[in-house]
Amino acid sequence: MHRQSLPFDTFSILFTLKSCTHLRNLPLIRHLHSHLLKIGFDSHVYVVNSLLHAYVVASLDDARALFDEMPERNTVKWNTMVSGYSKLGDVEKARNVFERMPVRDVASWSALIAGYISDIVFYFCGVTLCSIFVGFARMGSIGLLLGKSVHGFAVKNGWELNAELGTVLVDMYTKCGFLKSASHVFNIMQDMNVVSWTALICGSAQHGYGNETLSIFDMMRQASVRPNE
Repeated sequence: MHRQSLPFDTFSILFTLKSCTHLRNLPLIRHLHSHLLKIGFDSHVYVVNSLLHAYVVASLDDARALFDEMPERNTVKWNTMVSGYSKLGDVEKARNVFERMPVRDVASWSALIAGYISDIVFYFCGVTLCSIFVGFARMGSIGLLLGKSVHGFAVKNGWELNAELGTVLVDMYTKCGFLKSASHVFNIMQDMNVVSWTALICGSAQHGYGNETLSIFDMMRQASVRPNE
């Protein structure tokens, strides 16, 4: 098209970028990027998103350079970078970009989780895992779906359900209205502390289960666990 002096439009550029992405041809992507600057398509939202994705697939260093130069970054661009680092296995950089995001959506959490699941570091990073479940609890039904997926992965891989992890799972399920799931997790926990009991009691009370709340409170006292303030 260029040799025959045919004009470029958005569709032809997006198709070309998609082809370059599949080829993972970095020199070709750089050449196309340079041409986009010349013809003034470097500010087109969809074109820039596709260009960033092409760089992420071919070279994260080039992608990061382009990302850092962008005067405005939408959620798609942020998610592209998080996903790129996650797929590479660099969970530290993925988390760094994730924490800088002004707005996060389901795709943001999914991209970050994918990185941790694919990396063995996730197995040892209990604090990070717990913080992710806390985030799920604030996302309603969508967060519940993501939370159940990670919970299933943890069970499948035989992760220890200690007091900290069990408590955030109980908290997530109760806040999402799944009290049966919360009770199931609570009953199979290897160790329950006062925070674990409190999470189940508060969750039951918030959903209007008065009798169950009192019953759980009595069970806590019978287990010689003193209620906190």
